[in-house]
Amino acid sequence: MKKAIVVILCAHTLLSFSLKAIEADFQFTRVCVGDTTLLWNTSTPPDSIFRVLWDLNGDGIFDDAFTDIVKISFPGTGPHHVGLKVIAYSGAMDAIYKQILFSTVTAEFTHDYSCLNRPVHFIDQSVIVEDTASQYIWNFGDGTLYSYLKNPIHNYAFAGKFNVTLTVNTANGCSDTVQHSINVREPPYVELSFSGDTVFPVGDSVIASVAGGYDSIFWSTGEQTNSIVIKVSGYYFVQVFQSGCYGEKFFNITAVEDNTVRVMTLFTPNGDGFNDRWGAEFTFW
Repeated sequence: MKKAIVVILCAHTLLSFSLKAIEADFQFTRVCVGDTTLLWNTSTPPDSIFRVLWDLNGDGIFDDAFTDIVKISFPGTGPHHVGLKVIAYSGAMDAIYKQILFSTVTAEFTHDYSCLNRPVHFIDQSVIVEDTASQYIWNFGDGTLYSYLKNPIHNYAFAGKFNVTLTVNTANGCSDTVQHSINVREPPYVELSFSGDTVFPVGDSVIASVAGGYDSIFWSTGEQTNSIVIKVSGYYFVQVFQSGCYGEKFFNITAVEDNTVRVMTLFTPNGDGFNDRWGAEFTFW
């Protein structure tokens, strides 16, 4: 917008000129909390500006800095409101306030059940504000190679307690690290027993049982009790679950046809298992 000023030099001569309006503006670097923020004046038009005044503490008074470029470290996360006022040679002035934004990252993660010989899924739960993650670094605490995935899967070769560390780096140079201990447990032992031989004649059965204080039990037959009755040949398994870990055992049951020769009671009418000799006794008169 232009302002016109008319100056009367004499009764018959007029001289007029216009004043250019100015527009206050500034930019700032996006940094991490605690780092130095750079602010610089981008008001227009730059050649008409006479004075630059900054309000760096948001108190409404422009008396904290007077240069085009300012470096400052703000305390805490804020929010911090910064104002800039510019005054032109013509006396025109303009002011603007902006909220200074900081990048923050808080590393955090969780994981599912940690059992030996079972993959452990690690899940990133980091919180990033006004920034994006540029790198994830996982140390699983067991001497194996680091992982740089966001949500890695890891297999532990032996049971025990491990300190897992996650470091998250951001595009603006922020970084945070968190460490949690993980207890990798042995799978529960399956104590399996049978009421008799696992090979038996067709028509007979055997009872398979597991003993122990498990959270839950699952048989390949679909049953979830401590014992099951098996009458049919097949390959079976049982899984026991405890504290998120499970152990399992496989076993085979065979029902065979009974080929034992049975003597007809026709020849052993008294059922003693011995053949009886039959004869005829004749009496002549």
